[in-house]
Amino acid sequence: MKIWKLQSPKTLALEENSPTSLEEGVVKVKIEEVLFSSSDLDVFNGESKRSYPFVMGRNAVGVVSQVFDKEKTRLKKMDRVAIEPYVVCNRCTECLQGDYQKCSELKYMGQNSEGLLRNFVDVPLDQVHLLPDNLSNEKALFVSYVAFCLNIVDALDIEKGRHVAIFASTKTGLILAQLIAYYQAVPILVSNNEELLESARQLGVYYCINSTEVNVENEILTTTGGRLCHEVVLFCESEFSVKDVYSAASVNADICLAGVSHKESKLSLAQITQKQLNIFGVYNGVGSFSTAINLLVTGTVQVDSLIGETVSFNAVDKALPKLKSTDLALKSTVIKVD
Repeated sequence: MKIWKLQSPKTLALEENSPTSLEEGVVKVKIEEVLFSSSDLDVFNGESKRSYPFVMGRNAVGVVSQVFDKEKTRLKKMDRVAIEPYVVCNRCTECLQGDYQKCSELKYMGQNSEGLLRNFVDVPLDQVHLLPDNLSNEKALFVSYVAFCLNIVDALDIEKGRHVAIFASTKTGLILAQLIAYYQAVPILVSNNEELLESARQLGVYYCINSTEVNVENEILTTTGGRLCHEVVLFCESEFSVKDVYSAASVNADICLAGVSHKESKLSLAQITQKQLNIFGVYNGVGSFSTAINLLVTGTVQVDSLIGETVSFNAVDKALPKLKSTDLALKSTVIKVD
């Protein structure tokens, strides 16, 4: 088994280990492709505190190499699969009640748990999702993104025809905008990245606001006929602060803080209470992988424009230091595993 381990920020080492023996309920997957995005680059650069060595890689697809019990397992050798990176604890109150999305001890592979930048991995069966033949590996790498955005949509409980403001600096905002339109609401994408906004327009997102060029509050007031937005999403890894979303939110609005961030932001309690805002977080795509796969297969969510350059697994240590966060914000790099 070959594994790339991050020894310290920006320092990788390739290790080779002996093959592991399977246990009941576990499947061995030969990794074929790993997605590398701006969040992965933050890990590589040491933006967050962690213990080293550490294995990166949040999103991967591969083929089943070995199953523990062929008679009892729904998967067979050479089945193509996407690996769900979320690891629930199965022991907290939320898990015991079946609310796995709110697991209080959730681990995220490649973030706070060992990741997938390796050629073989053993994973529990419930983290492996069979891929249809008409979904390419490259598109399947975005399943967790779509699942994450589906959980945002579910948490907001959006009504048809409602305007939803999305504050985003990366491609995840494009995926959410497509889903909001699919569920017959009206996305308003706010970004400081003009390339991102242009990609959104090409995907059919009509309302795109460049926060560096116009007054966002005035634009949203005009778009909504003075009503502002009852639902607002702020992707936490974006360049906006929580304060930036206040002006877009109507009284009694729901504000979703999506994803993970290592930034600090001061909340204005006066504005929260005066507008009676409901602020909550969505961190993961647990429970929505099957639906996400279907939305990618049907073309409901388009991700072709989000697929960037390809690098070889053996050249990872040379390729990653050259990557820039601004480039990965719009297109993720695909790592091909030999």
